[in-house]
Amino acid sequence: LSITEFNVSCRYRGVFHVEKNGRYSLTRTEAADLCRALNSTLSTLEQLEKAHELGFETCRYGFVVGYIVIPRINPYHLCAANHTGIYKLSANTTGRYDAYCYNATETRDKACEPIERIDTSFLSNQSEIVIDNEDGSRYNADGTRHSGDSSTSGADDENVGSGSSHDTTPVDTSIRRSSPSYYGSVTPVSHLSDHSSGG
Repeated sequence: LSITEFNVSCRYRGVFHVEKNGRYSLTRTEAADLCRALNSTLSTLEQLEKAHELGFETCRYGFVVGYIVIPRINPYHLCAANHTGIYKLSANTTGRYDAYCYNATETRDKACEPIERIDTSFLSNQSEIVIDNEDGSRYNADGTRHSGDSSTSGADDENVGSGSSHDTTPVDTSIRRSSPSYYGSVTPVSHLSDHSSGG
C-alpha cells in the first residue's frame, strides 16, 4: 500500500500551507480538493494577505484563488528570488504547486494544534494517508496517531529553492521544514508586489 503524506503548517487567521508528498505535486483542481478535504477552501489573495500581516511566510509556491504565490517576510535568495511581500508567479498556471487553504472557522491570529483528520471522499487516490503537522505529530486520515517514519523527509526537505530562474546555488541544508525560516517569525510587512517569473 502506498502512502500519501500531507505536510500542514500552522494556521494564521485560518490560512495554512499544505503540500502533498513533498512539494509541488498538486494541480489547481487537486489543491482545491485537498483544501475541501481539510474542511477548508482555497485561500483568496486577501485572506493570504491578512495571514502574511500576522507573520505567515513560506518558501513554497502554492495555489490561491487566481494566483500562484509565495508569502515572504524575510528576504532569502532561494525563496521568491529574494523578494518580500506576496510574491506572485504570473506564468504557468497549469503547473503543479502546493496549496494555501483557508479555514473560516479558525479566527485566532495563529493556531498550531495538529490537524488530525482528513475527509478522503474529496481525494482521488485511496492510498494510506498520513497528515504531518508542523509540531511533528502525525495522524492517519481517520484521526488515529500514525506510527512510523516519514517517507517524504530527507533530500526533498533540503530543496528549499524557488522563485529564481538561476536556482543553482548550493542549498543551505540548515533550513528544514520545521525551522523558523521556513514558516517565519512575526514581522508584519504591508507592501504587496507583483512579479513575473522569467525563464
